[in-house]
Amino acid sequence: MMKRQLSKVHGHTISELERVLKDSCDLFDNEVHLEQEALGGWSNINIRGQYDKGSFVLKLPWTIFKRDADYYQQLNDISQFYSKLGITTSPLALGLLSDKMQTPFIIFEYIEGVVHNSLVDFSEQDILLLKDCLNILYREKPSGLILYESPSAFLDATHSTIASHEGLSMCSRDVTLLNTSFNEMFSEVQTYVDSLGSWTTTVMHGDLWVPNIVLQSERAVLLDFEDCAYGNRFYDLAFLLETPVSPSIDLLSRLIDPDEETIVSSYRPLALSYIIIWSIERLLSMEAGFVEPNLNTRESRSDVIGYTRSKISRLKDLL
Repeated sequence: MMKRQLSKVHGHTISELERVLKDSCDLFDNEVHLEQEALGGWSNINIRGQYDKGSFVLKLPWTIFKRDADYYQQLNDISQFYSKLGITTSPLALGLLSDKMQTPFIIFEYIEGVVHNSLVDFSEQDILLLKDCLNILYREKPSGLILYESPSAFLDATHSTIASHEGLSMCSRDVTLLNTSFNEMFSEVQTYVDSLGSWTTTVMHGDLWVPNIVLQSERAVLLDFEDCAYGNRFYDLAFLLETPVSPSIDLLSRLIDPDEETIVSSYRPLALSYIIIWSIERLLSMEAGFVEPNLNTRESRSDVIGYTRSKISRLKDLL
């Protein structure tokens, strides 16, 4: 995973953050040590740490505005549920930092494993472990998750994050052009998504891409369940195949049965729409100054703009 050098995190130096975290969390009786680099990821600031019982990962919000006290509660609950089934890491603690913003945090156990750069790098054994993991994910029925009754309900809920965004009226020309390009296709996307009908309401991870899959010798472990909801398992696979810079078109046969390939392919435009909407929303938040500075650099903005352009082009080709 890509790492980012940290200077300050939510206004704290690393040594200050260590002290604040120790004062804010009953998990730590002795010294806490945090790495100077953040782990990869866009949904949180992820920092590996050490304490007397081993390694952990501290997650802090990607935004700098004040969050609700229960910001990480659902992530904690769903992670507790699936960690007991062996397919995700166990949450160890959650709470609020004793700082001015009362920044919410959650702490997970750190696990060793392999994170590949691409699905192409997965061995046949890796694919089998991932399939076993996903079968566990999809057959369970955890409570408290959002239910999207149809693909169009999912699309509408996602798109509302752009339509109501505070930064929409002040965004740059680059982001305006991206948003305009997507909006020109949106009615066609809506018509297409409506044609998919209703879901078979199974759990979907919601953010199933290669960096969120950790492979060990006997199991695959999934990370980052923030977007877990009731929707459709085939959406997850479409998302997994479309998130790379170059879509993984030729890998369907490794992941699913032949009679399911058409179904997964039908969800690709929806997965792409989510990726584009998420990216535009992130760019709007960057330009409005809402994003934590470690995730809001000139390089990261350029990367997201280029990625969004490629996904809009890909969606045009599919439609």
